Amino acid sequence: MSYVDSVQRAIDYIEAHLGEELDLASLTEESHTSVAQMYRVFYALTGHPVKDYIRKRRISVAADHLRNSKRSVEELAWDSGFESYHSFAKVFKKIVGLTPAGYRQADIYFSFEPIRLREQVSYMEDREQTERFPDVKVIRFMPGKVYTYLHVAKREDGMENEAFRVVSEKLAAGVAGISTKVRIFGHNVDLPKVDGVEWFGYRVLIVSEDNRILSGSSDFTEEPFGGGLYAIRKVAALSPKIVQDGWNRLLSEWLPKSTFEIGTHQYIEEFIAYNGKVTRMNLCLPVERKQRSEPIEIVERTTVKAYFCREYGTEAGPGAEEQLINWYEKNSNDNQGIVDAKYYMSYHYGTKDSENYWWENGILVAESEAEGIEGLEQKLMGTGWYACCVSKTYGLLTGVLEKMHRWISTNAEYWLDEERQWFAEYHTFPGTDIERDSIVKVYIPIG
Repeated sequence: MSYVDSVQRAIDYIEAHLGEELDLASLTEESHTSVAQMYRVFYALTGHPVKDYIRKRRISVAADHLRNSKRSVEELAWDSGFESYHSFAKVFKKIVGLTPAGYRQADIYFSFEPIRLREQVSYMEDREQTERFPDVKVIRFMPGKVYTYLHVAKREDGMENEAFRVVSEKLAAGVAGISTKVRIFGHNVDLPKVDGVEWFGYRVLIVSEDNRILSGSSDFTEEPFGGGLYAIRKVAALSPKIVQDGWNRLLSEWLPKSTFEIGTHQYIEEFIAYNGKVTRMNLCLPVERKQRSEPIEIVERTTVKAYFCREYGTEAGPGAEEQLINWYEKNSNDNQGIVDAKYYMSYHYGTKDSENYWWENGILVAESEAEGIEGLEQKLMGTGWYACCVSKTYGLLTGVLEKMHRWISTNAEYWLDEERQWFAEYHTFPGTDIERDSIVKVYIPIG
């Protein structure tokens, strides 16, 4: 049975038992897959984690009843698998954007229809960018001039909002008697240490229809702006995490599946304020048209030794990364003889909502150079065949992994080898920009 058929059987089972208690064991039995396969392949083929898919289908059915029947919210909550009105209302508002009572009176209509994979797979690649990412637009900024202000801070946290506040106050002081429209952008700046102290910089870019409020000020510097093509996503500026998640979605999900790649111009973000408070931000990712696609190849690897840090839970990624950085800083002098080590990353793909979610950061070393490395867990990365895609370093690589899993899932010649783990191996090149010019080789074990 193909992975497409397996996932469709799981979807059909969900639909037939939507009003009952559903567990992964029943889904895996119906689809003839393991739990790990169900998490990974379901997400790759539908674009939704399996538990999120079930929640959205239940909320969609409940929304239909709210609009077209007189059934009580409490009754719908119970029929949707929730133990209380409050838990149902919380999930309903998160998915729909309104409370159940508010939705009943509103003009909007929410619908999340059952997925039919045999219909979807054939056209997903063509319509994916507009249907799966309706909040991302690609536009071109024209070249021009901007006025800049460099904000310097001792802490990186909250630096952007503080820079916006300072610039807004300076602009307000110079705008008396002048009616003008101002747009405020910004981006991070790397600053050198001063007497061993680390400083953080944020450059604010101001575009104004009337330059009289800026041209006479010593606070601002006039500079050219090169313009360029940008992928733009609007996010709520409720917290730094929401903004960072917005960047991650652009980089790791939208970009790998688009016809674009990272451009050489500057990342920027636009501040949108209401009554002086930043409420939203436009995240502007520099892009250019891809010169070539990123093919998936089948390769054979020999055994290498992995030294790694692994963490579990929602903060597993930052925790594992911090562990590896601390180990490297502590042992950098002892490890100078390791010349062919490659940094790698791996995580439990498709299971972010699971308590068993893990994240791993480490180095891959030839067995001949593996002597004397201490302070890290170790294991062998097994010999065998892998699906491999060479890509740019797109954040969490979610889009690359989804593309590769979908390719394997729809290819009758290969299947996922659950005995070995996938990993991403990073390659840097001397004298180049690490962020823009590094590449990553993503390996998924197959049989």
